[in-house]
Amino acid sequence: MTIAIIIGTHGWVAEQLLKAAEMLIGDQQNIEFVDFVPGENTETLIEKYQQKIQKLNTSKGLIFLVDTWGGSPFNAANHIVSKKDNYDVIVGINIPMLIEILMVREDNPNFQDLVSIAIKTGRKGIKALKTQLDDLNNISLYTNKPICKEEIKPGLLNNMKIALVRIDDRLIHGQITMDWAKKTNVTRIIVVNNEVSQDNVRKMLLQQSTPPGIMSHVINVDKMARIWNNPNYSQDIVMLLFTNPTDILNVITQGVNIQSVNIGGMSFKKEKIRVSDAVSVDQQDILAFKKLHDLNIELEIRKVSSDQKIKIMDLIDKLNII
Repeated sequence: MTIAIIIGTHGWVAEQLLKAAEMLIGDQQNIEFVDFVPGENTETLIEKYQQKIQKLNTSKGLIFLVDTWGGSPFNAANHIVSKKDNYDVIVGINIPMLIEILMVREDNPNFQDLVSIAIKTGRKGIKALKTQLDDLNNISLYTNKPICKEEIKPGLLNNMKIALVRIDDRLIHGQITMDWAKKTNVTRIIVVNNEVSQDNVRKMLLQQSTPPGIMSHVINVDKMARIWNNPNYSQDIVMLLFTNPTDILNVITQGVNIQSVNIGGMSFKKEKIRVSDAVSVDQQDILAFKKLHDLNIELEIRKVSSDQKIKIMDLIDKLNII
């Protein structure tokens, strides 16, 4: 039996990648795909991965092929492979990588060799028709444009500068690493959640997902107030990540100066009501949002920075559930 493979991507790309490969080299066995769609979170993906694993023969190992480092497909796979030998995650899947790994695994290579071949082939498969490699070497991968002062939420003289406060139960994932971190040019990402702060495995996985050059921390709600008042952080540009509006209300009550909240993702669960494709709320969430609204705090839904702002209270009002 061959080494097992799961393809995991944002949107519906995973299935199409497998179909494209099979168009070129024929039907494949011991391989599954998992798509990640709006309204799902890392926990959902872990469950979907586990269901696929039950269909595979993993006696020789399992390789996850995912699209982006720090995205939800990566984070969910990372959670699984951290507990297993001969399980790994390869980031940056493309067609040349997938075809090569499917063909080479038929020769029963050892696990480490197959991982190495996949990475080397994936890199070689990225080419430009006309531009030479020497030209590419002079291009910076990231353009860190200094954030405009008016984009930073004003704080007191000795407080950190808050560039973004976001509710997203996926916490650090692709939209954060690929879009918001670059847009805000933050120096720190702080996850504020009582439960996650007590989970050493989740803390480790979140820190592994943090973009290079940015510090990350996972703390509880009460500690957030203490850090806010610590002058050692006064020069930091910070992104605060929460999973729910109640925790934001609690830190505001303790003196943290928050003027705007971006809602990026609150997954659907039992007893929650869907207000958009990526945001679902329960009665406790609604009550907290109403209190934040009464404090004149901006509450806007955007998955990525280029989306048009949608006022969440307008959506809640339309449902007549307050």
